[in-house]
Amino acid sequence: MKTLKTRLATVALVLALAGCSAATDPDQNGNQDPGERVARLSGIITSDRTLYSDTVYLLSGFVKVASGATLTIQPGTKIVGDTAVFGSSLWILRGARIDARGRPDAPIVFTSQRPPGRRAPGDWGGIVIIGNGIINRQGTVLTEGPAEVAENYGGGTDNSDNSGILRYVRIEFAGLDVSGGGNSELNSLSLYAVGSGTTIEYVQAVAGLDDSFEFFGGAVDARYLISYEAGDDHFEMSEGYVGRLQHIIGLQTTRLTPAPGSGLLSSDPQGFEIDGCSGSGCSEGFRSKPLTAPIVANFTLVGPPEEPITGGGIGGVWRRGTAGIYHNGILARWPRRALSVRDAVTDTLLQRDSLRIQNVLFAENLSIYEPGGTNFAQEGKFAASNHRTAQSVSQILTSVNQANLDWTPIGQAISGAGLRALPAERISNFFGQTMQNTSYFGAVDPNGPKWWQGWTVYYIN
Repeated sequence: MKTLKTRLATVALVLALAGCSAATDPDQNGNQDPGERVARLSGIITSDRTLYSDTVYLLSGFVKVASGATLTIQPGTKIVGDTAVFGSSLWILRGARIDARGRPDAPIVFTSQRPPGRRAPGDWGGIVIIGNGIINRQGTVLTEGPAEVAENYGGGTDNSDNSGILRYVRIEFAGLDVSGGGNSELNSLSLYAVGSGTTIEYVQAVAGLDDSFEFFGGAVDARYLISYEAGDDHFEMSEGYVGRLQHIIGLQTTRLTPAPGSGLLSSDPQGFEIDGCSGSGCSEGFRSKPLTAPIVANFTLVGPPEEPITGGGIGGVWRRGTAGIYHNGILARWPRRALSVRDAVTDTLLQRDSLRIQNVLFAENLSIYEPGGTNFAQEGKFAASNHRTAQSVSQILTSVNQANLDWTPIGQAISGAGLRALPAERISNFFGQTMQNTSYFGAVDPNGPKWWQGWTVYYIN
């Protein structure tokens, strides 16, 4: 009873604070005007809520939207993570929904409470969405977080589950270590067993301490994603994820500096990290079903120039029994190699064509494949995969300079992809249409709109 009263009091306080109007709307970069009013969000939200663009919301501690409730966020709304309260993060629990529909001219911004110039990776936690989709681990499987906070995401049965909408959303300076020193950081966007009824498009992660986007099982589709400067992997998929991604970008230009006390940078950062099953509940080890087997089409992953690194630094790593199709992409400027298949189970899936890494254009990587003489040398295994190599990034992308980024493909990247087509049985009903089998390499149509413009940013503090 005491717990119930506390929760009701928390909700009442949040509702009262949210009624205050603000003087001005937040700008595109999430800067706060001195006249803005702030409302605090904390505790558990048990009924439908709307966050309004005339108020800045302070996300204080572990804020959870409970099953049956929908959190609606207006375009242009700014939500800042409380740096003075441990674990500040937003959780959409199983059975709850988020309805965050920003616009190109009014993105919804989740960012640090600190002022520009003092913000840093790990200033706050991130966004966690838990669906009722299927994973390949058995029994109770807990998310990141302290024991009293972590949530079970195992046991789901509905890969078409709907957890809501994220559209034109930016997530900045997330990734706090929520284990209290155990090096267990939240991702900028964590998607646990999220189903395909959920809509995720036009989302950017900026300077997060851990992964930018991580998909733990489920079947949610996503498109038009951008990861800028990740402390760990730009895109990670694992535990039986079978969704589809198209038009995704990852750019790394430097090694980030975490906020003091927020956690540690990964010693093994990659562009893609694709895992099968590991940890508790993997009844068949790396062969546990369903296999992680997404379709990832039209990707551009550009690594850091001239960064000395002893671990990680690979454009894509496939391991622990992963399948799927990785199609029409660019892997460029990775300081160790472009791609790596790490174990015997995954290597067997590659040779059986259950894992396809096809129509990929490489440039400026230290090497492309695992070299001959290693356990899983791949140099001779991609002869029929339509892989190509350019001399430099500047020959295939208009500009990867942060001051004037333009991801439009040029030169070799304009055509020649798609010679190995996507399977017809897996490309229907992708955002209401058929997933495109394009002829260009990378995330952007050379004859299409510059879809990243107007709502994305490129800063690290």
